[in-house]
Formats: sequence, structure tokens, C-alpha cells
Amino acid sequence: MKALFFDVDGTLLDEITHEIPESALEALRITRELGNKVFINSGRTGGMLRKIQKLVEVDGFLCGCGTELIYEGSTIYYYKISSDVKELIRQASDKYGILIYLEGREGCHCQPSEALLDEHPLFSSYVDGFIGLADSEGGVDPTPYDGDYEISKFCIHADNGTGNDLGADYASHHPSDIDGFIRDFSPMFHIIDRGKNFYEIVPKGHGKGNAVDRMLQYLGLTKEDAYGFGDSTNDIEMFKACGNNIAMGKHAAELEAFDPFITKNVEDDGIRYAMEKLGLI
Repeated sequence: MKALFFDVDGTLLDEITHEIPESALEALRITRELGNKVFINSGRTGGMLRKIQKLVEVDGFLCGCGTELIYEGSTIYYYKISSDVKELIRQASDKYGILIYLEGREGCHCQPSEALLDEHPLFSSYVDGFIGLADSEGGVDPTPYDGDYEISKFCIHADNGTGNDLGADYASHHPSDIDGFIRDFSPMFHIIDRGKNFYEIVPKGHGKGNAVDRMLQYLGLTKEDAYGFGDSTNDIEMFKACGNNIAMGKHAAELEAFDPFITKNVEDDGIRYAMEKLGLI
């Protein structure tokens, strides 16, 4: 028995059509019929995976960079950030001039203050895009922003003061204090630089690699039984934990350090191609 771990965006999910190719769905069905286990291993928390759960049949979900592990419909591991630390995160938005996306098993929250949006006009566009995407996935938690809800991780956008790719109209004279944020929060969290001033923040002791380790231990499998499929820098820890790795045709250059099998793009039937070549179907 082998365990196959799949990233979502850019790996299983075509980022243009926002669908999983039929060839990939067929390949997953066949490998499961052969006795292998298939898992979604995503940075998204459970609340942001509702659409994916409807699109594909798998054996389990490793959600929120390993903060929740679901196997055969049951949660076998779950971690939540304490209410005190959650409040510190909320306060960090205005303190460091950053846009914060809180993520939990019921969905996500993003409600920046008017002062933050006035100071950083760039963020208004980001909020609209994020809420639109989350809403399309059924991933907006209806609980009031200052209410009682659980989160497991969060992401942030920083403002470097230039307006980034939106132009001079969105420039700010007061860039985010990203160095201060990293200094104060790195003792508690892994801070993953995803590029373009976007960061994914995961509690220490968690990550896609930790998720693989915990699931392999639960199943009684070894690293050599694990196959990781990914395309971006937040798949690095998963690649470290898997004995066999597959990078999509479009992938972050950092993944090549793990000597992965490089397959075709997701839209070019890359998942099925790799699984055929590697004898998984």
C-alpha cells in the first residue's frame, strides 16, 4: 500500500478552469482500487475545502497545513490557536500595517479596520479578491469577526509602499512593518514567504510535512511509501517528508532541490501522466 499526497491549487485543481481534470479523477479512482490511499494535503483549512470535497473522492484530508487530519470521514488530529493568541493576531493587523486572513475549520474571516484601509489602499483590492474566492468555495465563516470562533492558522498580505502591481494610485508612504511582525511572531509560528508580499503563517509543530508524518504513522507506513505531488514553495515540507516526489510542469524552482519527477501541467493531464510513469495505476 502506498500513500499519495496532493496539493490542491496548481496541482490537482486547474487554476484557469478551477476544476479537476477528468484524467486526474480517473487516475485517483484507479489507484484507490489498487489499494493505495489518496489524500488532499492543503494549506487550506477544512472550511476552505468544501468545494474540493465535492469534486473528488479521496481517503482523507490534511487541512490547514496539518492542523487538522481527517481520515475516512473522521478527524484523527486537530489543533486550534488559543483565544488569547487569536486576539494578538487580530491586533497585529493595525500594529504592523498588515492585512490578515484568519482561517479555521468553519471558514475564514477578513475584516480590516477602516484606518488600515485608509493607510494602505492596496489592501481594499486584496480584500475583495479574497472574500470573492472564499465565498465561491463556501468558505466564509458567518460568525461575527469579534465573535467566538476557532482558527488554526492565518495568512497575511504586507504593503511594501510601492503599490505593487496595482500602480502608483495604490502606493503608501507607510509600508508594513513586516520585520517587526516576523520578529514578534516567529517564536510561535512558521512564517512562509509565498512571494509578492504574501505570507502563510502556521503554528510551530505543524506544516504539510508534519501532516504527512502524522498520517504515515497512523497508517503504519514509511517515508518510502509516500508520494508527494505539488507545485509551490509551501510544498517543500511535504517533499521533505515523502520518499517520492512529483513536481507539476509549472512549479517553484525551489522544489527541484528534492530531485522530483517533473510531470506535465495539471491541464495537460499531468497527474495521470506521472501516476502511469511511476506505476501507481
